[in-house]
Amino acid sequence: MVSMKSVAVPILAALMMPACVSNSPVSVEDRTLRYGCNDLVVVGRIIENGAYEPVQDDDDLIGHAWVSARIKVKKVLKGADIPAVLPVRYFAHVHMREDRDFMFVIRSAEKGYEIETGQLMSVHPRLAARCD
Repeated sequence: MVSMKSVAVPILAALMMPACVSNSPVSVEDRTLRYGCNDLVVVGRIIENGAYEPVQDDDDLIGHAWVSARIKVKKVLKGADIPAVLPVRYFAHVHMREDRDFMFVIRSAEKGYEIETGQLMSVHPRLAARCD
């Protein structure tokens, strides 16, 4: 005779399995970084987050700021004559991680260089086929 418990446990495990394996990888579309024809694209790491200058916006519930930082450039994918340590700033609500590598799209701005976007290398980012 089969007990209810001996049947319920395998059924419950089978029902829970999809929840454990449903973490799909990031789509190619989400991993593809667009960049401007005059942008720099580098792989590197934030080695120092600096000043956090809040921006007042009544519609911004979580708050954003301009953050100064320095990137240690590990590989240049687009651009030339880029120093090994690049001073930048970026617009965000928190500091970027200093312990992980990113692919950065960086544009030249009035006040130096600004990070347009950055994506963790662990999600295997890729560049768009052409610049915008």
